[in-house]
Amino acid sequence: MTPQSRRIGRRGGACRAGTQNPGVPVRHGVPAADPRRIRELRRELAEAERALRARAQQAAERLQRAERDACREACDACHAYDRIRPSASARLDAIRAGGRERFHGEENFAEMALRRADRADAAYTVIAFAHRRDRLRYLRGGAEREAVIREALTRGGVFTEACGGQYFQEIVR
Repeated sequence: MTPQSRRIGRRGGACRAGTQNPGVPVRHGVPAADPRRIRELRRELAEAERALRARAQQAAERLQRAERDACREACDACHAYDRIRPSASARLDAIRAGGRERFHGEENFAEMALRRADRADAAYTVIAFAHRRDRLRYLRGGAEREAVIREALTRGGVFTEACGGQYFQEIVR
C-alpha cells in the first residue's frame, strides 16, 4: 500500500461513499449537508425567533400596562389622601394642644390617616421614579411591595436611573 492510498483509506475518501445514505455526497468521510434540510432548519429557526419576539413583545406590553395602572392607582390614592390630610393634621394639632376628641379614637384615626397618606406618597414616588428593579418589585405586590415602600420611607425617597443611578428623588408630597 502506498503512502497516498493509506491516507485516502484513513480519511474515508470515495471508497466509503457507498456505505453512507444514498443520495448524500460524502466529503472527507463526513456526509455533506443536505440543502433541503438546511433550508428547513433555517425556516424553523426563523419561525422560533418570530415566536420568541412576539412573546417578548407581549410581555413588555403587559408590563407597561401594569406599570401604568399601578402609577394611576398610586396617583389616585395620593389625591384622595391630599384631600383629607389638611383636616386630619388640623384635628391632630388641636387634640395635641389640649382640645377634646370629637369621637372616641379620633387622634388614633387621624394619625393612621396621615401614616397612610405618607405611604401613598412613597408608593407613588417608587412607581413613578425608582430604578426599574424597584418598580418591578413594587409590581410583584404583597411583601415585595411593602418592602419597597418601607425602604423608600426609611430613606425619604428613591434612587432613580438618572445620572447612572446616583440621583436621589425625595418622596413627592
